[in-house]
Amino acid sequence: MRTGTGSFAIHGKNPYVNHPYPRGRRLAAVAVTLVLAATGGALTALPATAAPAGPGAAQEDQQAPVPFPRNADVVGAGPSGFLSQTRGGTPEFRWTWYADGSSIVLPGATTAAAGGTDLVVTVDRTAPVAGRVLKVYDLSTPATAAVAPQEVDLEALGDGFFFEGLAGKTLLLGRYEASGAARQYAVTLDGGPLKARWLTGSVGFDCYDGGGGWTDTASALYECRYDDAGLDAKVLVDPASGTTHTYLQFDDQWARDGAVSATHVAWREARMSEGRAVHGIVAHQRGKNGELWIPSDDPLDDPMYLVGSWTASGQKAHIDGSAPGDAPAGTVRPFTLQSIETREKTAVLTAFSSAVAGPGGSLLVRGGTPEHGEGLYRISPRADGGRPTVELVASTGQATLPTLTSGSTVPKTLSGDQLAGGVDFSWNLSRGDVAVRVALKHVRSGQSLVQEWPAGAADPRRIDWHWDGKDPERPAGMSSPARAGEYEWEITATPDDGIGVRQKLSGRFTVTRPPAPHDFDGDGTADLLVREVNGDLWEFGTRPVAPGGSVELASGTRVGGGWQSYDRLEAAGNIAGTTAPDVLARDGSGVLWLYQGTGDRDKPLSGRTRIGGGWQTYDRIAAGGDVTGDGRADAVATDKAGVLWLYPGTGNATTPFSARKRVGSGWGVYNEIAAVGNLAGGPAGDLLARDRTGVLWLYLGKGDGTFAARTRIGAGWGGFKDLVGVGDANGDGRADLIASSGGTTLYAGTGDWKAPLKGGVKTDLTSGVPYNTAF
Repeated sequence: MRTGTGSFAIHGKNPYVNHPYPRGRRLAAVAVTLVLAATGGALTALPATAAPAGPGAAQEDQQAPVPFPRNADVVGAGPSGFLSQTRGGTPEFRWTWYADGSSIVLPGATTAAAGGTDLVVTVDRTAPVAGRVLKVYDLSTPATAAVAPQEVDLEALGDGFFFEGLAGKTLLLGRYEASGAARQYAVTLDGGPLKARWLTGSVGFDCYDGGGGWTDTASALYECRYDDAGLDAKVLVDPASGTTHTYLQFDDQWARDGAVSATHVAWREARMSEGRAVHGIVAHQRGKNGELWIPSDDPLDDPMYLVGSWTASGQKAHIDGSAPGDAPAGTVRPFTLQSIETREKTAVLTAFSSAVAGPGGSLLVRGGTPEHGEGLYRISPRADGGRPTVELVASTGQATLPTLTSGSTVPKTLSGDQLAGGVDFSWNLSRGDVAVRVALKHVRSGQSLVQEWPAGAADPRRIDWHWDGKDPERPAGMSSPARAGEYEWEITATPDDGIGVRQKLSGRFTVTRPPAPHDFDGDGTADLLVREVNGDLWEFGTRPVAPGGSVELASGTRVGGGWQSYDRLEAAGNIAGTTAPDVLARDGSGVLWLYQGTGDRDKPLSGRTRIGGGWQTYDRIAAGGDVTGDGRADAVATDKAGVLWLYPGTGNATTPFSARKRVGSGWGVYNEIAAVGNLAGGPAGDLLARDRTGVLWLYLGKGDGTFAARTRIGAGWGGFKDLVGVGDANGDGRADLIASSGGTTLYAGTGDWKAPLKGGVKTDLTSGVPYNTAF
């Protein structure tokens, strides 16, 4: 890199028309009150009289001593106040005075700038004069603001002038010449006749503003090209004296907009090294030759500023919140200071959206910190070259990090009954102006429900959400009650101003349901298991259409294959001590196996455990009802001699049954028995038995392991292959029966032992799967 002096002419297009690097003026403001010191990479606490009430506590209802408009950026400042511009749509330019927080809107402006004094220039590019007439306001006090602005007609200075910026009391202008080149000019606002003078002085150079480096010391940094030699350069100009200093670049370098302080000039640059581009910052101490190269991993497009001998940079927020909000929480590049001389670095702001150079070499930054919220911060150089000081000069009243505050209503546990009508959740946030996404996830399955609120909702600080109590996993056209187990809610709050970092807030609660003999997925409804003709086992969830009414298919899950090796399958209720029902399976050699339930719809059964051999002596096995009245599921079996045996449940997975007990004889007349739970309103589990003529009989359980004399239900049951006591399938609180024979028919329970079943209702609960066993 070589240095030199010279005067340049303009290169490139009008910077206001499709310029590839939009200008980011570094203008001026002063700070008042509330001093923060940047120490150890963080901001120290505010004085107790001025500090917000804790981390993230810059609340909406808190009155800042000097307000900063929300949804706005800083675009200029002076000793008496600062200039802000709203985002989106037609911009509003507002000047706010530090002394009392009062403000004034500058009318009819599409562009405005301030440059270190209390002068503000506005341009109306929609007016008939098409940006030709500038209005210059003196905003040192509200009294001077009441005076009509000075108007500057650029055509009176000559043809082709356009406004670029304000440095102190100097208008910075550009003009395209007849040759096609554009040059940089200055006009001093000192009360005398206005005259444009060419700044960059010599023929052969094209220069454009490049977004670069106006300062309150009236220095301006331009991006230039010397056409004959094909060299790029930065040119530093003092408009008052007309002196220039040139910093040449080479062809294998890509430089970005630069920054100027009273002591240094710097810009981002990429250089080719061993075939790859290396990023860094080029810095020059003013008045001295030679450069300093500071390696940097930051993108070239990250804005970079100067505060004395310190660079200042960060990931600039987009006005739509897409950055830094799209970055994972905790990974956003903060606004950071780095010493050119010692390379010391310290992070001072979480994020920022705009920055301008201020009086005395300060930098005014629209940003935020978790401790002190969002607003306008002033970063000022120190005389000894040490770490700059940081102070909050105006506040939006917003917390930077959205957090939960008191008043949120979130359950810790929910019973199945509480879910029947849905559950209301509410969360109070520490700030508004956020887009909110709420996700509810069933932890074990990973299935989620999602609802979103855009920024600007009616009261974005309070999020009210009604969960209907249904399962987060909802196949098309199906739904079922929420399964038992642990759930996690997660709120993602993204501030729409781009300053606050996207936050994720979460918590958990548990849905509890009493164990049910046929509820294999924990959703509180009855499930039917069937074995397909190819040996695959399926679980089908049921869903009441209306309490006490019909039932329909809610979901279907393939459990696994290989079940054709068993000649008897029974849903056994909870015989292994968990909250989920289990399955008994007898193989061809008479060995009985236990498959423990998991309560997981995707994998409702775990691996098998051997119970014991010799079960081939039984013709029929029925399980799942509590016959003994001790709260544990039992099993009964009829042997080939017609004797009924009771196997009391233990609740132990390794030995699920105690020694068998003889209950009665004469059961050889039946070709099907089913444990149906408390079907008829008695004290314990009941049995249904079908004789060989198709007549169905009820055996009412006494609660001591025995049964009352049988009661005839009715004839015509011989056409069904399987009778399954599924528990409460239709949601009326009474046990029901499903009879299957290629299709399924629901017989709702009445609770009356004299007439325990209503008429049958045919329904497809197996989604057309061809099966040979239902249980």
